[in-house]
Amino acid sequence: MFSKNQFKPWAMPALILSAAIFFTGCGGSDDPEPEETESPFVVSLAIQGSDNGFTYYSVPFSDVMTGSLSAVGQGIEQPGYYDFTQIGSTIYSIGGLDDVNVVGISKNEDGSLEQVGDISFVNSLSDIIKADDNTLVALELSATSDQVKFHTIDINSVAVKSTVSRPVSDLVSEYSAAYGGMRISGDYLYLAYYVSDPTTYNTPSTEQAEVAVYSYPAFEFQKIMTDSRVGPIGGFNVKAGLIKDEKGDVYALSHSNPANGYSQTTKSAGILKIESGATAFDEEYFLDIEELTGGKTTAHLMYLGDGKAFAEINMADRADQARWSDGPLRSAVIDLYAKTVTYISGVPEHAGQGRRLAAVHDGDFVYMCVPEATGIFVYKMDVKNFTATKGAEVEANFVAGFFKL
Repeated sequence: MFSKNQFKPWAMPALILSAAIFFTGCGGSDDPEPEETESPFVVSLAIQGSDNGFTYYSVPFSDVMTGSLSAVGQGIEQPGYYDFTQIGSTIYSIGGLDDVNVVGISKNEDGSLEQVGDISFVNSLSDIIKADDNTLVALELSATSDQVKFHTIDINSVAVKSTVSRPVSDLVSEYSAAYGGMRISGDYLYLAYYVSDPTTYNTPSTEQAEVAVYSYPAFEFQKIMTDSRVGPIGGFNVKAGLIKDEKGDVYALSHSNPANGYSQTTKSAGILKIESGATAFDEEYFLDIEELTGGKTTAHLMYLGDGKAFAEINMADRADQARWSDGPLRSAVIDLYAKTVTYISGVPEHAGQGRRLAAVHDGDFVYMCVPEATGIFVYKMDVKNFTATKGAEVEANFVAGFFKL
């Protein structure tokens, strides 16, 4: 067990070290699931070496519900720090710290994994999202740069097609803009951010939600959308501030959780809505998470379909949350249309891992890895009946990604 004083966002390896024992999870996508293969699941396992650094092993598995999941002698090996996200039939590993590159991971006909492309950037990417069937959009938003950079990437070759730079001053006049989430809908790209002190990682401005609107595909800055019903959108390293439904409507999650990096909380937690193609928040829509959960909040959100999202609810009041702790969490389903929250039974209360949620949505189920006192275990959660089944044990310090190809 680690003390809360070990969570230091300005030193990413320290954050991962402190998370190694109990910070686990899984990563998925909003895209339709491909057909099953012999080993349809891929799990990215993080293993700590004798030098205290981590190596990530992305390994295919045919069964994640029995036995144990091990990286020994198999999988794609990547030392350093990596964030993983799946778009279509490709997993993208996004390098951080000294490895500011992006590599695609796909599956061969024989079920083995191969790396596709290898792109390097000046700064680590904040995120990659799908623009269309041929194009990805990647974002550089760094406290060390006065430019916001949008890269379009060919989805097949994993090669950069174009880069557009815009001034950070469009977003903030002092401090820096920290990434909260990004989605494209209609003719616009929506970029959620919050104000952060790059030296202390404190959050000096929490009085309103802020989402920048850029035209797409030209990336011309249009305006800043604001809403004072809640605080900023998103949180440190979670990358889940914005999700999009089938209609193109974008939902913006605000929590201001100390557990996810905020140094102060001044507004209620909740979810706002941006109608498809709009450049202002929908004044008629507000999902009051605190009211639905008895004062609780959520930082992790993954869209499932039909207006429903998988969520990790922080069960500690914000006044009682340890900063950077990302917990304690309970798994739940939020109905964005009906405005309900339903907890999933059978999943123990657990800590998060302080980074992108590593979970995969497959039909009526979400698979996620949960840390317990005796180890890390896969849980298969029925998101229609709100029950869960415990599966395989995971042989890793933590899980950085969970996918199905």
